[in-house]
Order: sequence, then C-alpha cells, then structure tokens
Amino acid sequence: MMAMIYSNHLVNKKIKIVNALKEETEEYKSRNAYAQSKLIKVKMESELGKEVARDSLMTLENHPHKLLIKLDSTDAKAK
Repeated sequence: MMAMIYSNHLVNKKIKIVNALKEETEEYKSRNAYAQSKLIKVKMESELGKEVARDSLMTLENHPHKLLIKLDSTDAKAK
C-alpha cells in the first residue's frame, strides 16, 4: 500500500515537472519566433541599404518638385 502511494506521488511530481517544461518550451518558441522575425527585418534593411549604396542613391533632403510640361503651338502642329 505504501509503495503505491509513493509511486503515485512520484508520478504526480514528474507530471508537474513535465508541465513546467512544456510551458518553458512554449516561451522559448515564442522568443525564437520573435527573434527570427526581427532578424529577417534587419537582414532586409541591410540588403536594401547595400542595394541603395550600390546604385549611388542618397536620401532626399528636400521634397521632390513636380514638373509640368506645356506644349507649344508649334509642337501641337507638328503632331
């Protein structure tokens, strides 16, 4: 009888340990997914930076201007 009680106690103890480890595993999986998403974002930004530098592009300091093209009467006659 005592052996059964002790065995049951050990089983309950192990179940608690397994449940705690499952929770910890889920936490680590969540952290890993978050870290991977941040890593992908950083890689994309650095790759974009390399592409921009390779194309000799720079950030704008002023807003771009809109160009309006007007047709002359001589241009209209030629068409």
